[in-house]
Order: sequence, then structure tokens, then C-alpha cells
Amino acid sequence: MLPRTLLQLVAILLALFAAPTFAADITFSGKVAYRERMALPAGAALNVTLVSLPGLGRVAGAQAALDGKASSPIQFTLNVQSGVLSKGGSYGLVAEIWSDGYPIFTNVQPVPVDPAAPSGILIPVQYFTPPPHPAPEQVLPPAETPNPLLDIVWTVTSIGGEPILPASKVTLSIAADHRVGGTGGCNSYFSEADFSAPPLTFSPIAGTRMACDPAIMEQEARFFAALGATVGYELKGDTLKLFDAAGVPLVGFVRQP
Repeated sequence: MLPRTLLQLVAILLALFAAPTFAADITFSGKVAYRERMALPAGAALNVTLVSLPGLGRVAGAQAALDGKASSPIQFTLNVQSGVLSKGGSYGLVAEIWSDGYPIFTNVQPVPVDPAAPSGILIPVQYFTPPPHPAPEQVLPPAETPNPLLDIVWTVTSIGGEPILPASKVTLSIAADHRVGGTGGCNSYFSEADFSAPPLTFSPIAGTRMACDPAIMEQEARFFAALGATVGYELKGDTLKLFDAAGVPLVGFVRQP
């Protein structure tokens, strides 16, 4: 009968022999070469990818930054765990040199490699003109719709729902710079239109100080007061109405021919 210590030693040896063996990594190495005599741009990087053949499935890959002074040929190494390689499988290497987000060199067809002879590999690559950067899209401001009230002489037909006095003429015009002018029936007046919010308001009225028939003067005062109370308008064809905050019509106009 074997001593106890000898049995333990035999057991340990058997366990060692039964343990799985781990194969070493495979290092593919060689050169990436191109014919063009050119210095690579700053920030260029080399990508080397191991693919399965013929399906071009990615197996492993690595990237290395180039210093911008690198030139052909460029040395490379790619470490691959042997466990990811299938026994009897076919493999190839693809090399790409990237710059500014685009590949500028690449090999059209993968270079076949043998994991049993992974060194001394030459990968010829061809130059590809990178696509131009798209010009930034120019965003134009939306076209402004012409204001239909501007640069028109409007003749008053009614004030507060009542027709204006016979033989009197009251007008309103708004220039492109929103300056307002016209005649109140007796005096010329000046103001400024605001089309922000609410839709239409007028600044305080300024004008001449002529004296006319009392009825004309009273009508003119009511017209100026209506302009001061205006907060909106309604335009239908050749007619225009001004409204107060309660929606009550203040002044009616017709487009002057």
C-alpha cells in the first residue's frame, strides 16, 4: 500500500496532466504599403482587421494613431487570441488608413494569411479620394408676407357705426416704416402703427391746430379717439375695420382708388 503522502503527490500530478493547456496568442506582423509619394495628414490612423474568408466576418482588429510623418511602408502587428480561430479556417487581413473620419487608403481584397506563418505579411493599399465635406446648409429666414395695410390711402366711411358727415373727407395711410398720416377732416395728423401684439395699435396722435366747423371738429375728435382705442383690425377686400378691445367696430374704411 502506498504511503499517504505519495498518494497525494500522484493525485496532484494527475490533476496537472488533466488541466487544459492554453495556446499562445498569434501575432500577425508585416507592412502596409502604398505607391503614392505623400505625407499622411495629421491625425491619420491605421486600422488592421482580421476577417474570415470568404464571408469577410470580422474576427479581430486594432487601431494605431500615426504621427502624421509616417510614410510607406508602415509596420504593423496584430495580436490575436488563438482561441478565436477555427481549425482549418481561412483568414485575411484588411488595412485602412483613416483621416478626418474617412478611409483614404485601403486594400480592395483582403490579403490571405496563414496563422501558422503570421509574419512578413505585405498589405498593399490603394488611395481613395475622401468625399468633400458638405457645405453647411444655409438656413434662410422665412419670407415676410407683405402687410396689406401699408402704402394705401384708406378713406373713412363711418366712425362708431355712424356715416361721416357729407362733404367731409377723413383719411388714413400707413407707410412701409409704419408712420401714420392723413387728414381728420380738418387737421392733418401724425402717428405710428404697431403691428406686434395686439395686432394693431396707434401711438398718441399729433397734428395741426386749425379750427373748422364745430361738427367737423367733433367728428375729428371722435376719429382720433377711435384710433387711440384701436387694438385690432379686419380686412376684407377693399374694406377695413378697426376694433377696440371688446371687439366693437370703431372706424370703417374703404380703399381709395
